[in-house]
Amino acid sequence: MSITKFNNKDQNIIELEDVSIIRDSNIVIRNASCCIPRNQLTFIVGENGSGKTSMVSSILGLLDTSSGHITYNSATDKELVIGYVPQKIEFPEHFQLTVTEYLKYSSHISKHDLSAALERVDFPESHLKQRITGLSGGQIQKLLLAAELARNPDILFLDEPLSNIDQGSGKHIIDVIMEIKNQGVTIVLISHDWQLVSSCADCVICLSCTSSPNCPCKNSLSEGNRELLQITSHNEHVTHEGYCYVQNL
Repeated sequence: MSITKFNNKDQNIIELEDVSIIRDSNIVIRNASCCIPRNQLTFIVGENGSGKTSMVSSILGLLDTSSGHITYNSATDKELVIGYVPQKIEFPEHFQLTVTEYLKYSSHISKHDLSAALERVDFPESHLKQRITGLSGGQIQKLLLAAELARNPDILFLDEPLSNIDQGSGKHIIDVIMEIKNQGVTIVLISHDWQLVSSCADCVICLSCTSSPNCPCKNSLSEGNRELLQITSHNEHVTHEGYCYVQNL
């Protein structure tokens, strides 16, 4: 079986155990075990094609796992409220909703809360009556984030949230992310920005170690904090360096 060290389950909001994911007949994740600690900022990093988005999609229930288990641990009797902001979303040209209408139908929030959510992500109210199809990529990213924040999630997944945003707006988004984390929201962020990882991360799940001996995690992260997982393939025990799980940087 895969070897990993889990925290106390009360401290983990999500746990993956021996999870494998097959996509287009290719194994993108093989027998990975890791956990997402509650109220922390966890980064999922790795090369293109290493399975970052696939791992998140499986946690969200958007992609089936071929084996293994994913456990969701709510701190209360209520189901977890999970938010997700994808890296990119393309609305069809005939999509007629304005910004106000989209937020109203996607988040079911009041006009007052709507204004607060938009202000929080620095989205200009002058665009409220504009159709979504007329927004820039960065504006859409802010809009999606506002919609998810308005739902008051227990855990928020963000796929490359700074990819379509200018530097000034990016700093503001990171400030918002750190603010909501400090308010008790668990954040999981997919990123390739190692400077951001080293400055903000509480925990890192790296999916590149198997495919690249020169993965930045070997140089950017403390060896003492890096926990290498052993990977299994069917019944054959494989001991090469695989996925690594880093805690408490």
